[in-house]
Amino acid sequence: MGVMDWIRPWRSSDANANTMVTSWPILDYLYEMTEGKSADDLWREQPHLRTVIGFLTRNVAQLGLAAYKVQPDGSRKQITTGPLAKWIAEPNKDQTIYEFLEGVIGDIALYDNAYVTVLMEDRDGVKVPETRTLRPIWMQAGTGLNAYTVDNWVVKYPEDVATATVPSKNLIHFHGWNPVDARVGVSPITALKGNLSEQIHAVAFRSQLWKRGGRVGTYLTRSADAPKWEPEARTKFKRDFKSAWAGDTGSQAGGVPFLEDGMELKRVGFSAHEEEFVEATKLSLTQVAAAYYINPTMVGILDNANYSNVREFRRMLYGETLGPLLEQVSQRLTKCLLTALEIPLDGKTIITFDTESRTNGTFEETIQAAGTAVGGPVLTPNEFRARLSYPPVEGGDELNQPLNNANNGGDPDEIPAGPPDPGDNGDDQPDESDTTEDQPPDDDAKASDNDKSGTAADIKALEDEL
Repeated sequence: MGVMDWIRPWRSSDANANTMVTSWPILDYLYEMTEGKSADDLWREQPHLRTVIGFLTRNVAQLGLAAYKVQPDGSRKQITTGPLAKWIAEPNKDQTIYEFLEGVIGDIALYDNAYVTVLMEDRDGVKVPETRTLRPIWMQAGTGLNAYTVDNWVVKYPEDVATATVPSKNLIHFHGWNPVDARVGVSPITALKGNLSEQIHAVAFRSQLWKRGGRVGTYLTRSADAPKWEPEARTKFKRDFKSAWAGDTGSQAGGVPFLEDGMELKRVGFSAHEEEFVEATKLSLTQVAAAYYINPTMVGILDNANYSNVREFRRMLYGETLGPLLEQVSQRLTKCLLTALEIPLDGKTIITFDTESRTNGTFEETIQAAGTAVGGPVLTPNEFRARLSYPPVEGGDELNQPLNNANNGGDPDEIPAGPPDPGDNGDDQPDESDTTEDQPPDDDAKASDNDKSGTAADIKALEDEL
């Protein structure tokens, strides 16, 4: 299929002769070619572009989608039955939801435009949307254009001779902001033209260098006053040196050669550092990542990376990095699919990405935070055993409450801190048994060692006897 097959909008088979047809947006894709290469050519050939786009598509597609019903109290209940649940399980007969989302996100990343057809089909007596992605390069023309909308899209499928017309009501169009045209986005590759062009030439230069440049790692020299070398001796030396020291099969390879006649072995080599190939490669990857709003550390630029900031970048991934893209896709899917299913757009039914499993932290962090929040265990023994693929045990469906948990005994004020005092009557008033009256001293009682009054009396009696 040639270029002219894409941009001929005037054929009678393409549209009604009385309807205005334009070759937009296909001409935009041709205009944005870099060094004669289209966006899909650059994706195939430029490793940095493919790395960044692959990072986006894989991390979004792995999240998956879920449909929820918003309850009156603001909580959400996942929808597991009905047409929306069936669509999430199988967007079409050939793709999983991962493959479908990968196609949508890939088109948005590469072209800033993604097109999805929506046709209703019967599945077990239920009308379910069937969605198919259309490559932006297939969108040959549009009809019924105004400043904001397109009535119909003219699609040229690669294997079909004739074109097909898709009404806008049966098509979901994702696109970014465009300062010139509100109907389509602008590919980020347009902003990367200079960088990608530089990389194309740099790769070509390195290829030429490897093809035509001398590959001399070392060379031998002989002093000027060395004996004359006869041709036969020269040939024999070269043959013996090659068989002993060169290649993988050299008998002495890896050892130290023994040189004669004042010979010297000198090293030469190509230095990638002097050509700054490494720095140029890092700069290219950094610029491509910046064009897609991705922190370069996330795609392999580890110059300033450490465990702490990489962990924080991972937490930011589904917020500042992918958050706007996820919101764009989920809002558009919610609006268009609910309209196709005749479900009211009242905010009570939503389609969104499952990001909680990726932003909640590790299992250990989640369990620790949850236990602190609720003041006790949050998993039953059987629930935890299920995570380890162990069978349930009898009595394992109840939460194990610690004995010092105040919630075990009801009101914490009613839980004694220790064993009761047998003499404690429970109030602050003194007990009658504790009150003492003045009693006469017992003459037979043993005097205390500290009782000085008794000692003085004994001394007085002894003095009287004397």
